[in-house]
Amino acid sequence: MGNTGAQSAAVSTIAAMITPALLLLGSASLVASALMRMARVVDRARILSAIAHEGRLDKVGITTDQLRSWLESHALRARYAERSITLLYAAIVVFISTCLSIALDRALGGSLNWLPISSAVAGTLLLLIGGAYMVAESRLSGEQIGAEIALAIRTLERSTAGSTGITSPDSRLSPR
Repeated sequence: MGNTGAQSAAVSTIAAMITPALLLLGSASLVASALMRMARVVDRARILSAIAHEGRLDKVGITTDQLRSWLESHALRARYAERSITLLYAAIVVFISTCLSIALDRALGGSLNWLPISSAVAGTLLLLIGGAYMVAESRLSGEQIGAEIALAIRTLERSTAGSTGITSPDSRLSPR
């Protein structure tokens, strides 16, 4: 019968250690999302930089000020994404330490019960701040794409005002 108590203590410890693992899973998912957003920012910034380096501003219908504004916006988005990634990775490390501190606390008879609690709170705060940076990056992204779409629509309106018609995308696909 004494063995049952030891088993239940072990099961209880393992169960307690699994709880931060759920937070780890959520953190990892957010890291993956943040990395994907960072990749998109980098790809778009490289395209815009190539336009600037090749002097193709007039070919794509934007001004120097617009390009500068877009590049500055991408730089800010990249900083937000990078901060988010750093904080979310830090949350993963803290949640792993939370799992280990639970085991250590149990091994020492509950004398360190403050450690896993404070680790879990710290990891959750890192998760919250990292998520807030991703919200800020997402808002910038939305504003930026809105500005790009508005410019494209104005460009289309100017080009259609001076011509009698535009070839439809389907007509370009048909053989001539």
